[in-house]
Order: sequence, then C-alpha cells, then structure tokens
Amino acid sequence: MQRRVLYAVALALLFGVLQLSGNHAFAQKYVQGGIEHKEKVAPVESKYLPGSVWKEGEKDGSKSTWIRIPEWLAGKWFADVETATMRQDLVSHKESAHTPFNFKAKSRFSYGTQRDGRGGIWHYLKLPYTSATDFPEFVEYHQVLSKDFSNQSEQLVSFRSMVAAARVQRASKEIVEAFQQESVTNYEPAGDGVIKMIASTRRYDASGKAQMQADNEARIHRVEKFTPVATEGGIDMQRSLFDFLRSRKMEYLIPVELKASPQAL
Repeated sequence: MQRRVLYAVALALLFGVLQLSGNHAFAQKYVQGGIEHKEKVAPVESKYLPGSVWKEGEKDGSKSTWIRIPEWLAGKWFADVETATMRQDLVSHKESAHTPFNFKAKSRFSYGTQRDGRGGIWHYLKLPYTSATDFPEFVEYHQVLSKDFSNQSEQLVSFRSMVAAARVQRASKEIVEAFQQESVTNYEPAGDGVIKMIASTRRYDASGKAQMQADNEARIHRVEKFTPVATEGGIDMQRSLFDFLRSRKMEYLIPVELKASPQAL
C-alpha cells in the first residue's frame, strides 16, 4: 500500500532539534514540484486533546474508495535513501543550514490493485487507517483521516493526506500531546522502472497553527511489475471495484463477460 512513511525516521528528521540559521521573512509556501500547504488547519477534535483517553476513531477502511492511476505508477516500489531539501521552523521562520543532505529511509510500497475491462489500472485507497510507533516513553498513533488524489497531468500525480497524531502513555492510555500533519507527495516518471518523488510534510499544533515543515526528494525503483490483487482485508477486490464502477455509472469499464454473468462476481 501507499503507507510509505517510516514514522520513527520521519519524526526524528522533521521534529527533532533543528540547527537553524538565516532570517526568512516568511515560511515557504511552495516547494519544488508545485506543492502547496495549508497555512492553518482546523483544531484537532476534542477526543485527541491532551488529558483524554486514547480511543480508536472511525473503523479502519470505513471510507475506502477507488482511484484510477497511470500505468507508470503501478507496481511494487523500493527506496532506501532520500534527500532532505528543506527543514524549516515555521514559528521563527528560520531554515536549517544543513540542507540538502541524504538520509536512509527504507520503504516499500505498492500502487495498483485491479484492472478494469479496458485495461485501466485502479488502486484501492483504504481510509481511514491507523498506525502506531513505539517509543520508550510513549506510543505514538497516527490516524490517516483523508487522502486525496489528483492526476495533474499524464506525467504528474499528487497525493494529499491529513493525519491526526497523538502521543499516548503506555499504561494509562492518556494522551499527553496531540498534533496534526499534512503530507503532500508528487510522483512523476523518471525513466524505465523509476519514479521521482517530491514530498513535503507540515506539522500543526493542536490549535491548527503551522509549526514545522520538511521537504524531501527521492528516486524510487520498481521491484515488481503490477499484478492484480485478489483480496485485501477479506474483501474481494474485483467485486469491490466493479461495485464502485456501477455506483459511478461507469459500467462500460466492467468486462462484458462479467456484466453478462453477474454471479461470477
């Protein structure tokens, strides 16, 4: 799946102690690749505020959907190095003096779940979903609340995710810190079996005020070609896609033999 961020690494790089220099009048609004962040987001929901007891939010997968992706993005991908292009404190408007630099960030992810009747590739976008990272003092939960996809051109696609995060005491489950993250990731083809990633993550405090931003780039290599996924989480992916296409009045993308024999689904 597209859960490519290794949270422990990302947190260390994005929210650790920054060595800053220079005086920038304003935080950067754009990074290379045309990524734009929100200046401010809505405050976190009360259930995520410090002092509350951590409880799972909406059931994972309850808002899942399907997106059509370009052929060049389909397959299984691997990266082990990224380049930090910017680290910026958005409160002081100061930027790290030590970018760019390379860092190890091993990640494996895949795009593409099923083909339609005309050969188009569709990806099952599971929403929401929750991940947890163990630290010595606490557990950090990230609930991906939304993930928007846009096919900006034949050679550029973009994902925008909003994440609610909470640091929780291990024993009591009490939330001790809450924040939000907006991540924007652009992909474009960069040769046979290679894609270029330009990504930016901005952190907001519980009130929705921007705190820090980290921008990264990477060249990512395909390690396996696309093959259809039969089931995921106990769900028949072919049936799910074709039900989705019917609901969107796109029956023309369902293979003729399956439309003629619906029991086959």
